[in-house]
Amino acid sequence: MSAARFERRLTWRVDELVGLQLSYSYASPARLGDRVEEFPRAARRALPADNPSGVWSHVEVTEVLVARRP
Repeated sequence: MSAARFERRLTWRVDELVGLQLSYSYASPARLGDRVEEFPRAARRALPADNPSGVWSHVEVTEVLVARRP
């Protein structure tokens, strides 16, 4: 068996994070309906309170295991 590990840092600013959230099915414009205009405004107000730097990062880790049958 062999293994490989890959890491990459993902970084978002406020507008990128709002766009990312709107791309998810649970917060898509179709799902938000008549609240679709308010969601980005509310997020742009709330996010800087959470992190005044305005930058969010996440390290994404992918591990791959490769095995063969004897």
